[in-house]
Amino acid sequence: MIVTTTPVIVGKNILEYKGIVSGSALGAVGASGWKISLDARNDAFNNAMQAAKAKALDALMLHAQQLGANAVVGTSFTVQVSGNFLVSATGTAVVVE
Repeated sequence: MIVTTTPVIVGKNILEYKGIVSGSALGAVGASGWKISLDARNDAFNNAMQAAKAKALDALMLHAQQLGANAVVGTSFTVQVSGNFLVSATGTAVVVE
């Protein structure tokens, strides 16, 4: 499945729009990880964030497949932090040629 942040896929025509799709994943880092989470070199935080992002993306693609789509355009991610963190991915499920 093609997933892109752009509204189009170069070289592909969008044949049908299936609707907005989303996926979310909860992530967590131990208390010591939060204290230094603003440091870009914090491996524990980065690993937890990447794992949650991958799970959210998997859920997004599953949702798109359930609608009969073979691609998702306009994908974006949001992160909400409150104790743990929630990564959400949203986009538009489409059928491309």
